[in-house]
Amino acid sequence: MDIALALAMLGLPMAVLSWLLFSWMVDSGDIDLQDSHEAINQKLKQLRKLDKKPRKGPAGRKKILFDKWMWFGSGFYGLAGFWTLLVIEINEVMSLIMHPVLDQASPQRGIIDWIISFLLDQLGNVIQAFLWFGYWPADSVIAWVLVAYLGYWLGVELARHQKVMTPAQLYRRFFPHHSGNE
Repeated sequence: MDIALALAMLGLPMAVLSWLLFSWMVDSGDIDLQDSHEAINQKLKQLRKLDKKPRKGPAGRKKILFDKWMWFGSGFYGLAGFWTLLVIEINEVMSLIMHPVLDQASPQRGIIDWIISFLLDQLGNVIQAFLWFGYWPADSVIAWVLVAYLGYWLGVELARHQKVMTPAQLYRRFFPHHSGNE
């Protein structure tokens, strides 16, 4: 049961995110389809150094996703940390939406206290995301890490071997009249 949960919560999202990011990198020429995993890792290190330059591609989502991944260090560990932070933040927003009464005490403390509390909460979320392997509910941390890496590796391989359409091809297929905006 733990492996099925790990596949659904961590393995599949890691596969999708790594496929998306590496497909963008192939489309933009940052990596080549024939690059080995070692060559890809070297190019990721170079991209982290060049991360200050604007990225090519559609404005918005691609740059935000890529920048957050780079901020977490890129590669497998960075993507796992980024995904974990995304899950933590989504859970907090959903909790606030579903239980708004729990946050009613905040205005009574004052806006400064609320801002400080919010910033400390965000810092805690980032730290928890960097230690992502401890966030996920696991009887076996090693199994969850292996499932996460398997998902990451699968996404990279799908992007390298173009077994599925790239994000740009999917976009052109579903939005043919907007395809000139890439």
